[in-house]
Amino acid sequence: MAWIIADSSALILLAKCSLLEIVCNLFDVIVPEAVRLEVASEDLAKKYPDAALILELVSKGSIKLQNPARDLQAPPLSLHSGEKAALRLAMELNGSLLAADDGKAIKAARFFNIPFIITPKIVVELFRLRKISFNKSHESLRKLGQIGRYSPEIIADALISLMEKKNGQADNNKDS
Repeated sequence: MAWIIADSSALILLAKCSLLEIVCNLFDVIVPEAVRLEVASEDLAKKYPDAALILELVSKGSIKLQNPARDLQAPPLSLHSGEKAALRLAMELNGSLLAADDGKAIKAARFFNIPFIITPKIVVELFRLRKISFNKSHESLRKLGQIGRYSPEIIADALISLMEKKNGQADNNKDS
């Protein structure tokens, strides 16, 4: 099973679009403790349903906690501790994919040649894998356009990719 190292923004957005559990069923989702603290502390879980879901998935082992090695040099970047830890862990775990939506984290991933994916691309990939319907994909991208910090071009590109995938295959997905 492929590893996805998720940062805070990716976890939150996938949870808000009701896709996090699907991603956890398809991939080994791994987060550093710093990310879990940013998005799913006990206090946050009491206030926010998405934080409660993330905490539940961590408790069940669907989201695995793993910290990067202490001796690995931290990237000299102005990132939150969760993004730094996720980047360091992705550097450490060869073959992993960093799920990140933070602009600085994405720039750092490019600089360090770390493979990464943004949440709109995850939505398109879930549709391509026939894990969600076209309607669910379209709805999720629309929601990401509202709640995410994406440029209109990023959402438009994802919608175009989604349409291309739909036109290239029958929409036999469950309408979830």
